Amino acid sequence: MHPIEFKKKWQLTYSELALVLGYESDYTVRCWGMKGGHKRNPQNVVYVACRLLDEKWSTQGKLVDSYL
Repeated sequence: MHPIEFKKKWQLTYSELALVLGYESDYTVRCWGMKGGHKRNPQNVVYVACRLLDEKWSTQGKLVDSYL
């Protein structure tokens, strides 16, 4: 699952998305949703993490916390 889709599905802010994925700031996660020269593509491990978190939150409920 793309992290921006995950963000929209669970109504997260960029800061919350960065927190649950283990990033210190939200700059990188904001770049995943940009268009143009500053756009970045997430690593494959981020897709996996979003999919696993989606499954976990679907069964156990949403918990915005650092998983590191």
